[in-house]
Amino acid sequence: MEEEGFVESEAEESSEGTSGEEDSDDEEEEGEDEQAEVADLINDELEEEGGGAEEEDSEDSDSERKRKRKRKNIDDQLEEEDYDLIAENTGIQIQRKKFRRVRQLASDEEDEDEEGVAGAGLGKEEVAASRRSREMEDLSHEVFGDSDDEDLPDTQILEKLSRPQEKRAPQVPARDSEGEEEERASGSDDDVDDFIVGYDGQPIRRKKGDDYSEPALLEAQEIFGLDFDPAEFDQLGRDGLGSDEEGEEYESEGEEQSEGDSVVHERRKRRLHKSKKKTSIYDVYEPSELERGHFTERDSEIRVTDMPERFQVRAIPVQRTDEGELDEEAEWIFQQAFCKAPITKQPYYVADKHRSGPQRVAYGKPQSAVPKIKEALNFMRNHFFEVPFIANYRREYVEPELDIFDLWKIWTWDEKWMQLRLRKQNMRQLFERMQRYQFEKVREQPDKALTEDTRALQDDDVQRLEAVQTEEELSDVYAHFLLYYGRDLVAMRNRGAGRAKGAEAEGEEAGLDGEGKDKPKTTVKQAHRRDFYAICQENGLGSLAAKFGLTPEQFGENLRDNYQRHETEQHQVEPEEAAEDYVQPTGFFSSVRSVLQGACHMVAMQIACEPLVRQALRQVFQSRAVMCVRPTKKGKKMIDDAHPCHSMKYLHNKPVRDLKGDEALRLVQASEDHLLDIKISVDLDQVSDKRTTIQTYFEEIRQLFYRDEFSLLVEKWNAQRAQAVAHALLKVLYPLMEKELRNKLLAEAKEHVLQSCVHKFRKWTDQSPLQVKREDDSFNHDEGSYARVVACAYTPDRSVPAFCCFLDGSGEVVDFLRLNDLLKRRLSPMEKEREDKEATLTLFKRFVEQRKPDVVVVAAESREAVTIVDEFKLCLSELEQEEAMGMIPVELMDPNVARIYSKSRRAKEEFSEYPELLRMAVSLGRRMQEPLHEFSSLLLSQENEIFSLRMHLLQDLLPKDQLRSALEVELVTKVNQVGVDVNFCLEHPHAVGMLNFVCGLGPRKAAALLKILKQENAQLQNRSQLVTQCSIGPQVFINCAGFIRINTTAFSEIDNTYIEVLDSTRVHPETYEWARKMAVDALEYDETGDESNPSAAVEEILVTPDKLRDLDLDAFAEELERQDYGNKRTTLYDIRDELFGPYKERRSLYVSLTAEEKFILLTGETPDSLYEGKLIVCTVVGIVRRKPTKEVLERANSIKNEATGYWSCPFCLKSDFRDLSMVWQHFDDGSCPGQSIGVRTRLENGLSGFILTRNISDKSVNAPEERVHIGMTIHCRILRVNLDKFSVDLTCRSSDLTDREGKFSLPKDTYYDHSQSDADQRKEEASQNQPKQKYVKRVIVHPSFMNMAFGEVEKALAKMEQGEAIFRPSSKGQDHLTVTWKVDEGIHQHVDIREQGKPNPYSLGKSLLIGNDEYEDLDEILARYIQPLAAYARDLLTHKCYRAANGGERKELEKLLIAEKAKNPKRIPYFFSASKQLPGKFILGYQPNNKPFLEHFSVTPDGFRYRNQVHGSVNELIKWFKAHYREPIPRPIPSHVPSHVMAASQNVDPSLFSNLQAAVNTVQQQRSGGGGGSTGNTPYTPSQWANTTPTPQYGQPQQQTSYSHQYGYGYQQGQPYGHGGSQQHYSHGHSGQSGHYQAGYQQQHHRAGWNPPPAGWTPSPASHTPSQTPGRTPAYTPTQTPRSWSSQQGTPQHPSRVVGVGPGAGPHRSPYHRRPISPLGTPVMDE
Repeated sequence: MEEEGFVESEAEESSEGTSGEEDSDDEEEEGEDEQAEVADLINDELEEEGGGAEEEDSEDSDSERKRKRKRKNIDDQLEEEDYDLIAENTGIQIQRKKFRRVRQLASDEEDEDEEGVAGAGLGKEEVAASRRSREMEDLSHEVFGDSDDEDLPDTQILEKLSRPQEKRAPQVPARDSEGEEEERASGSDDDVDDFIVGYDGQPIRRKKGDDYSEPALLEAQEIFGLDFDPAEFDQLGRDGLGSDEEGEEYESEGEEQSEGDSVVHERRKRRLHKSKKKTSIYDVYEPSELERGHFTERDSEIRVTDMPERFQVRAIPVQRTDEGELDEEAEWIFQQAFCKAPITKQPYYVADKHRSGPQRVAYGKPQSAVPKIKEALNFMRNHFFEVPFIANYRREYVEPELDIFDLWKIWTWDEKWMQLRLRKQNMRQLFERMQRYQFEKVREQPDKALTEDTRALQDDDVQRLEAVQTEEELSDVYAHFLLYYGRDLVAMRNRGAGRAKGAEAEGEEAGLDGEGKDKPKTTVKQAHRRDFYAICQENGLGSLAAKFGLTPEQFGENLRDNYQRHETEQHQVEPEEAAEDYVQPTGFFSSVRSVLQGACHMVAMQIACEPLVRQALRQVFQSRAVMCVRPTKKGKKMIDDAHPCHSMKYLHNKPVRDLKGDEALRLVQASEDHLLDIKISVDLDQVSDKRTTIQTYFEEIRQLFYRDEFSLLVEKWNAQRAQAVAHALLKVLYPLMEKELRNKLLAEAKEHVLQSCVHKFRKWTDQSPLQVKREDDSFNHDEGSYARVVACAYTPDRSVPAFCCFLDGSGEVVDFLRLNDLLKRRLSPMEKEREDKEATLTLFKRFVEQRKPDVVVVAAESREAVTIVDEFKLCLSELEQEEAMGMIPVELMDPNVARIYSKSRRAKEEFSEYPELLRMAVSLGRRMQEPLHEFSSLLLSQENEIFSLRMHLLQDLLPKDQLRSALEVELVTKVNQVGVDVNFCLEHPHAVGMLNFVCGLGPRKAAALLKILKQENAQLQNRSQLVTQCSIGPQVFINCAGFIRINTTAFSEIDNTYIEVLDSTRVHPETYEWARKMAVDALEYDETGDESNPSAAVEEILVTPDKLRDLDLDAFAEELERQDYGNKRTTLYDIRDELFGPYKERRSLYVSLTAEEKFILLTGETPDSLYEGKLIVCTVVGIVRRKPTKEVLERANSIKNEATGYWSCPFCLKSDFRDLSMVWQHFDDGSCPGQSIGVRTRLENGLSGFILTRNISDKSVNAPEERVHIGMTIHCRILRVNLDKFSVDLTCRSSDLTDREGKFSLPKDTYYDHSQSDADQRKEEASQNQPKQKYVKRVIVHPSFMNMAFGEVEKALAKMEQGEAIFRPSSKGQDHLTVTWKVDEGIHQHVDIREQGKPNPYSLGKSLLIGNDEYEDLDEILARYIQPLAAYARDLLTHKCYRAANGGERKELEKLLIAEKAKNPKRIPYFFSASKQLPGKFILGYQPNNKPFLEHFSVTPDGFRYRNQVHGSVNELIKWFKAHYREPIPRPIPSHVPSHVMAASQNVDPSLFSNLQAAVNTVQQQRSGGGGGSTGNTPYTPSQWANTTPTPQYGQPQQQTSYSHQYGYGYQQGQPYGHGGSQQHYSHGHSGQSGHYQAGYQQQHHRAGWNPPPAGWTPSPASHTPSQTPGRTPAYTPTQTPRSWSSQQGTPQHPSRVVGVGPGAGPHRSPYHRRPISPLGTPVMDE
């Protein structure tokens, strides 16, 4: 768009001539220049008398003017109105001075000219010539609008020219009569009247005595009426009511000098007061308000111009065609609008042969449509006929190829044609200017020929411009122009400006006397920014680029023809050698490589800007482009099943031509919301994609640039050519084509949305009013021609009363009714509510009985509307029986328009005292009478009310102007189908909106028409009065006459009134004679006799139209054609059809709402929001049961439970009947509710849902109460939508909810990338399964504390020095912290810190414990714990015997020891190394003999702990090691003590056992502090394993838990044994039925899997006391609770962790169990 705007501006400058460039640059300083010029207009010291405006070259006239300027004390000519005029046009407020005389403005300018050039030494002739030149230039600027006005539309230029002249008062030049006669004789341009031009641009001469312009008279007539006489107004002014300034301003000089100063002052004061300017509407209202109310001068011009209003207000007004333009435009529209199919698959664009219905837009017209298109364009542009007129009264010229929808399409494309043609003209002017510039440049320097880098603009370029057919091709031509001539544009402008301003600029600069800074600039500065192509061109690389073998034009032809039409010429020197001639010492091209890159860039840009290349690539791109879509991180979460882009969430190489409808718009919208990433290209993913082997487009077209030879030279040049083509495609053309294609796809998708909105709007407006046949004879024309309506509006809120209103046949409110209790239930259990409801319905019955409406309308506001309709129908049926009234229909109606109207400003103005619901009822009734009344008012609303109608989900993405224009086209079509009664609009303001859409009229012309009729208090009695009385021009009259309806029956009784019967028909006045002729011939009247009265014949034929069937209209049409009337066969048949039924309804008959429409209106759900398979949430409201019939009860068989001895009901399954007779009594008394058949639910949107019993669960369900209860919220999936019953069938089975088979999922796109979707799904599941953040963020203020995980802390410590530490939250809970310190590179130790005395969970504890050591704060831990550890570790790290050994790897250390031992076998080598597996520990490796030994020792704050000994330094450690290395290594004490060991310890001394337990605790603490990976450090929380059974979520599989045998006993070892980390579970169960024990053993092992129980395990005996029960299995009651031990300092395990803990043990699942345990001890599978 920027390029196009630059084209227009360049071309407009070219049309300005030589002065246009300067004017465009002088706009910013224009105000200052005008102020400087006006400042010299007034000069008290100068005296001037007369001073004619005529310019003469003679010396005598100059000397005479010079003598006159020497006179003093002469007043200036400017008066109050002139000051106002200057202030209005320039914005400069000049200080107003009082003068005695008025001098000519032109003479003052002469003074300025002569004084300004006096210092320059110019002669009189030069001064006169300069003055004449400037005056002629100002004259041309004012009359023709060159310079500043060129960028304005024509209408604004007319406004600018006409505005000052309309307000300028007539001026009488103070000159002698001889001078005036000479001026008139010579036709001087200084006459003020010559500056007033008409709309055709020609000067308008005022008549003698006529001092008022036509716009001013029209404005005065609008204010004071059409009988306004300006002469009377002048007379009033002369009588003293107006200003006396005109009569007193030209006083003689002697009279003023003889008066005293006081008298003069008083007279001037009185004159100033009288001449004060009156306030106008332009001073009171804002310009935007005036434009909205159509009160601007442009609106006045539209009103009076004899042209259809829509032709004038179009973005590009309709203009007459030039010679030969019609043929060219008709062919262009045929190709662009009717032959070119859209890129995507659009349902609204179908082939013409398959066209069906008016909602289709056709393409593929036959060639015979071109002449018809030409005829239509001729009618539109040359005859100014609107589309409805052509479609109704010129049908024979356009049918059958074109219908009214095609005509509207031609109307739209005509505007596009005019816009394209204007831009081509502007660019042609730019080309011509560049040609002249190049020619003048060569002519000035003939010795310097054009260089190789300079391309002459040829005629072929101009011819290429003439062949442009689309905006894209025009952009291609302009890009080509900018590439070669862009750097010369500024010089071209400067040359033109300098040539135009040559001598005049020098004279003005010489006379400025130091004011040169105020002079406008005459040149344009050259921009300093240059692209790389310009740099290459300046450095002469164009000649190297020309050696590539093909010109861009030749390559474009090869690409267009898809074969090598032009052979590539091969340069005989290698590219590197050829590039050496262009290498420069410094700069961009200092190497051969940079030179070749520059040449490739030039070739690439030339290829990319070649129009042939772009055109060929554009066609390929649009046909072969594919699309890939991937969701963003946000899109993966936001795009669910309900999102409109769900089916296109993943797309792989989807051809853009397979897009349908509004899919492109939905994708673009999701992309703008950062939900999707979209890529479009012809080579997308084809190079890296292994799934395809298709050759890329780049590989195809580069062959067209290759030289087909086998040599090293050719290969090198081919490589350079390939590089140039790749650069052109990938860097320039592909992004450009992708942008164009995106815009096209978006435009087509928006067009689909627009057509959908139009289709919905057409459906609303194409419905005729309800046709009612009244049995009584009460209908008369005074009441109107529409049905009498009772309309009812309500809200679902019961506290708000409903309202009914009665509208007569003209749509006026006659009566209304307030219904307070309309929404109460008629069958309510509350008596008061029933009484109120009956009273309300009685009021409604009396209201209907009194008013006798033809139809009752109810707003379809909610589900209650169905009940209201049924109740109203019941009341009307009662009236039909009681009062013998006819059956009155009750209809539901969409309240969308009424809802908008009730809140609008116009509704409040019309019914200011009515409540909102009553206004809504009024709109409902009027829509039932005539939908066009409401929709036309809605579209004309200034509040943009039309956009509140929801016609499409994506309508808000359309430009509002585009949507409004499309809807206006529909209203124009429908209104002209129906016709408009002007007299009805005069009497009823709510119908005025339709008049605005009559053919030829518009908001301005329609308002003017009604205003004239209202001012004259008259009605339109015949169509001829539109011209004679309403001042409508002939062109507008031809357009609108046939669509203006006259109710001739209403005027038939008026005397002395000419009534034309045909005015009540669609017959156009231009064919009235033919209609009369047909009537006379049909009645067989003698045309020469007295009885031959054509008007009477028409009246008679309207009563008996059957006689028209006998006429031979074909012969009549042939006769008319012989008389040069043209082919009027279709028109004659239309006249005959109209005489059969005047203004017969052409719209669809009114039909009641369908079930689907009712469902959508009352529920608010659409097929897109409620569909089969959708997941919803609903609430259980009841259980549905089916009572058994008598026949079923007689055949019923009760069931007895042998185990309990009770009987059960076979229907309700009640099983507490002790006897069979009780079951039959249960049947007889009717207490059996029956068999449950399902569950009744309520959805969130108010719909009812039903779940069959078999759809409750995958398992068999006998009673729904077992699974659901009332008030329970469950998840379901929709199986079916019942539109009639406003309900849905649901399922909540687990298999249906999960839908693993995908039978309920929405269909995916054909190119849906399932592999990528599944991969992302797996990745998402894996990320969800990852352990979440186990720590809680803490609020601790310390420089070494960070809320980080251990991984983040290790990354942070990697950048720190050895010994640094970071405190962080612990995963063990809020009462723990962890300090991580850096032992060595890649080795970090994590130390647990326990907190005590915490004031709150997030703060730091008052006491910090590391093991048994207590610290007060973190600083003390750093000082007393971390720093000593780091110091001791640093001593080891810096010791000479330290080796890294890859983090203390065993094999590495052993290898080092063996190597060192080999060097000196007599020595014992030893090394230290830090352990990476056990951070905080070090390894001491030594080899006393052939086998190396490795031992671990720890670093503590006290020193080095080695073999239970603490050493204060490294030397002490080494010394002790050397002395004791031969001693055996002590064994570590086991961390867990088996239970049998603890049992045996009862025979041991208690003190010994206490010491042993303390040792165990010490080892555990050491392992915890050392981070050895033991699981014993995890605190045990009994609440984790509380014996609770969670409530299963409905719709999901229930978790099956295992029950331990009630009489079982078991043992459990809670902690792993040794390093294996296993957990054993051993249980015994007793089977009462079999009489023997069964043992079940289960074990979960952390590493090795399932292992047998450890050796030595013997279950401790548990004594059981059997208790015998008659008839039952013996039961055993344990007398001793089994125990299990853990490593938590002897803390017993919670009993719930043991399977089978005795009676009352509830269901549970051990957290360690892989599968639940059955009562027999065998694993069971999960559900």
